[in-house]
Amino acid sequence: MKLTKTILLAALLISAPTAYAQTLNSEAEELLTDGILNFDLGGKNNHVRIGGFISADGHLTEVKNDNNENGFSLQHADLSVEGSFLNGKLGFFLQTDFKLSNPLLDAYVSYQPLKDLVITAGQRGTFTNSRDMMLRDQQTAFGGRHSYMSQQFGATGRELGLYVEYRVPSQSIGLDLGLAVTTGDGYNSFGSSSIDNDLGGLKYGGRATLYPLGYFKRGNEVVFHDFVREEKPRLAVGMAFSYNDGVSNSVGEGHGDFAMYGPDGDAAYPNYRKLVADIMFKYRGFTLLADWQNTSGMALQNLYTAASAASKLRPRQIADYLVLGNGFDVQAGYLFKYNWAIDAAWNLCLPEFHETANSALKRSTSIDLGVAKYFFKNTLKVQLAGNYTKFRTTYLEPYKTRSLRLNVEVAF
Repeated sequence: MKLTKTILLAALLISAPTAYAQTLNSEAEELLTDGILNFDLGGKNNHVRIGGFISADGHLTEVKNDNNENGFSLQHADLSVEGSFLNGKLGFFLQTDFKLSNPLLDAYVSYQPLKDLVITAGQRGTFTNSRDMMLRDQQTAFGGRHSYMSQQFGATGRELGLYVEYRVPSQSIGLDLGLAVTTGDGYNSFGSSSIDNDLGGLKYGGRATLYPLGYFKRGNEVVFHDFVREEKPRLAVGMAFSYNDGVSNSVGEGHGDFAMYGPDGDAAYPNYRKLVADIMFKYRGFTLLADWQNTSGMALQNLYTAASAASKLRPRQIADYLVLGNGFDVQAGYLFKYNWAIDAAWNLCLPEFHETANSALKRSTSIDLGVAKYFFKNTLKVQLAGNYTKFRTTYLEPYKTRSLRLNVEVAF
C-alpha cells in the first residue's frame, strides 16, 4: 500500500473522534429492545448498549440440471456494542458477525458538531450503494438477506474510510447529502495478515436523497417494514455514485482476487464506477422500494492479464473480471396492525456485454414471495418465503432454481 494512502487513512481515523453511533438516521423509534445490557450514564443520550442479532433458516432448493440443495444455514450471528456520550455528540459502534471468517463488520467513531451534521470515521455500511443495501441487516424484507440484485452487485456493503452526512433542516421538503472517501476494498480492507495489503487507490462517492413529502419518522428509511406506520405518505428519492480507483475484486469490495499489469509489467488495476437511483415509499404499513444500479469499468486501455506483451486485455474481456451491467430491484410489503407481514420482490440483472461462460455477472431474473409474523415487540421474526431464479439457458448446465425457506430472526 502506498505511503500517502497510509498517511491519509491514519489522519482520517485520528481526526474524527466519535459521535452518534447510528449516524444521522438512527434506528426507528420503538423498533428494538434495550439490548441484553443497557447502561444509562446520565444526562441526555449518554449510554452504552450491548445487543445482537441471529438469523437462520431451513431450506429446500431444487436446482435444474444439478443436485438439489437442502439443509440448514446461518445467515447472521452478530454481537454489537454501541456508546453515546456528551449528550449524543460523541459515540462509537462495534459489530461482529461470528459466522464470518473475518468477523469484524462495523468499527467506527463519529462526531456530531451540529444537530444536522455527522462525521464518521471507520468501517461501516456506505450510502453509495443501493437503498436496499443501506437497510439494516436485521430489517430487510427476506430473512436477513439483501435483495438478489444487491447480492450480485455487492458483498457486505461496508467500507473503511471517512463519511460526512448533512440533513437540511426543513418542515416540508427534505434533503439528505453525503460524501465518502474510503479504501475501496470493502470490509477487512487490509486483509487477515501484515502481508495482505490493501491494493489500488481510494474510492470516492456521494449520495443525495430528496424527500418531496417531508422526512420519514426517525430512522424509518433504514428499515424495510413500516413499523411506525407513517400517518402521511412519505417518499425518498435518492441518487448515488462512486468511483473506485483501482480494483482487484469483481464488485470492488475486496482485493487480490485477480492480478493485472501495466505496459511496464508493474501491477495495475481497472477503475470501477457505480451509479445508483432508488425510491422508497411508506404509508400506514405499506412499503415500496425500487433500486437501479449501473456499473462500468474504466481506464482499461493499457491493461494486461499477465506480465507479457502478448496478454493485453481484449475488448469486453474485462466482463470476466468485474460485475458490469445493470441491476433492477422492486420490493413491496405490507405490515398489518397485528404484526403479520406479506412481501414480494422482483429482481433483474443484465450484463453489459454478451454473456460468456466466464462472465462475472450472469443474466438472471428472480422472484421472492413471503409471509412473516413478528413477536415480542418485533424482536422475533418467523417467515416462510419462496424464491424462483432463472438464468440464461445453457445445455446441461444449471439454469433454474426453486427454493422454500423457513427463516427465524432474533434481535436482542
